Amino acid sequence: MNISRRQFVKNSMIISSLPLSLSLSGCTFSENPFSHGVASGDPLSNSVILWTRITIPKEVKERVDIDTLTVKVIWQVATESSFSNIVSSGHVITSQAQDFTVKVDAKGLQENTRYVYRFIIDELDEPLISPTGKTKTLPEYDVNNIKLAMASCSHFSYGYFNVYARIAEIVDLDAVLHLGDYLYEYGNKDIYRNPFLWNRKVTPNHEMVTLSDYRQRHACYKTDTDLQKLHQTHPMICIWDDHEFTNDTWREGAKNHNDGEGTWQARSRAAIQAYYEWMPIREPQHTNREKAYRRFRFGNLAELNMLDTRFIGRDQQVDVKDPARLDEQRTLLGYEQEQWLQDNLLDAKRNGVTWQLIGQQVQMMQIQMLGKPINTDSWDGYPAARNRLLDFIEHNHINNAVILTGDVHSSWAANICKDPYDWQKYNRFTHDGAVAVEIVTSSVTSPSIPVPGLQQLVGDVGKILMPENPHIRYVDLANRGFVTLEINEERLQANWHHVPFVGFKNDQVHVGKRFTVHSGKSKLC
Repeated sequence: MNISRRQFVKNSMIISSLPLSLSLSGCTFSENPFSHGVASGDPLSNSVILWTRITIPKEVKERVDIDTLTVKVIWQVATESSFSNIVSSGHVITSQAQDFTVKVDAKGLQENTRYVYRFIIDELDEPLISPTGKTKTLPEYDVNNIKLAMASCSHFSYGYFNVYARIAEIVDLDAVLHLGDYLYEYGNKDIYRNPFLWNRKVTPNHEMVTLSDYRQRHACYKTDTDLQKLHQTHPMICIWDDHEFTNDTWREGAKNHNDGEGTWQARSRAAIQAYYEWMPIREPQHTNREKAYRRFRFGNLAELNMLDTRFIGRDQQVDVKDPARLDEQRTLLGYEQEQWLQDNLLDAKRNGVTWQLIGQQVQMMQIQMLGKPINTDSWDGYPAARNRLLDFIEHNHINNAVILTGDVHSSWAANICKDPYDWQKYNRFTHDGAVAVEIVTSSVTSPSIPVPGLQQLVGDVGKILMPENPHIRYVDLANRGFVTLEINEERLQANWHHVPFVGFKNDQVHVGKRFTVHSGKSKLC
């Protein structure tokens, strides 16, 4: 339903003495109180998280005390777009304490079912109704197939979110996995942006550091119509990487954090609070928001463990020549998360789950050039942690482990084993000897190298890497895009989709490489 700005302000002034009032965030938005769209996420077999945010005309905000305002928002879940059959409903009170975001865990739903949902502000003369969102619950029992999309690294100032628009057009997805770098911390004057996209500026203008900064940046991203379309169409399962905090984050700091920006504890708390406010992610049952890792069961077909390889347990990054890199106690996940993952893998095996999906941020595959690792921000910087996980998978005969990765702004596929350079452990011709496979999605907009005109050269460098790294089956460093996964009992098929342009809005996309993993084989075909 549409309502004019004049009527909305008039109605709001009439009820200004009531506990209901409405708010504006730091960016400049439209008159629509649901101008950040709607979203769903973290689906389970009987529930799903629903999200929106209330935004109001500036005139209303100036008339009332923002710190005492509250808004009552009704939510509804139905089986039909007419909402003639509402199956779950309720209301939420939001305020400045949550930046006027609205998040509810809609329960009592049926497994493996598609639903529609909406939000309503009903205390006005005419109710204000949000756009209708679509979502889906996970299967609980037998399921023949599932289809997922993978995305990562969406830098607002580097291009348009054409990737999100193309994912939104896929009607039969069960969920979208966002593997991190949903937003970036940089300001408009930072060099890491596309200088030709003068109109793709972020709010605030400077690097985000405080809670207000992180809130405003989330709000700015969610004004993008393609991102709104994605959230409105599919449930998302997300996890943060470093840029949700700042570049090269680790447990106690980050490369892009200095003393002039306050304490790391205050900055990371602000980043986490804004993330939980603005993303359709379920609050942890243990109340510790730092522990964002969690798991999802797709019936007996697949289990998905979403890991935090960035913040909760990561030791500080070191140079490739630093002997600390080889320390046997070195950790990327933290020992608590390592144990949690191992317990989940064994539990899924005992319950007869076919596919073990591990969603995470940084590349697990070994990548060498002239015999030396080239990226110690990845698992190559934490080889002992990688060995512990691969030893566990191998020794416990964990079948069909598939690592799902983002972060590197490029497309990769590899067979995973402890030492792919040892001919006795990995056969470079038959590709036997691996215990898992890794699928890496490219970025939504972020470039593999931020220098215009060098994409072809970068692509050639990728091809040069493959002879020295026989376990790597595919590299594309030039294209942005996403990956879809089509999974059944017999096989998992990964399809890379590439968009040729992000410098302007367009609907072009093409399917690139395809790989199949046959159940029980642990290698790409």
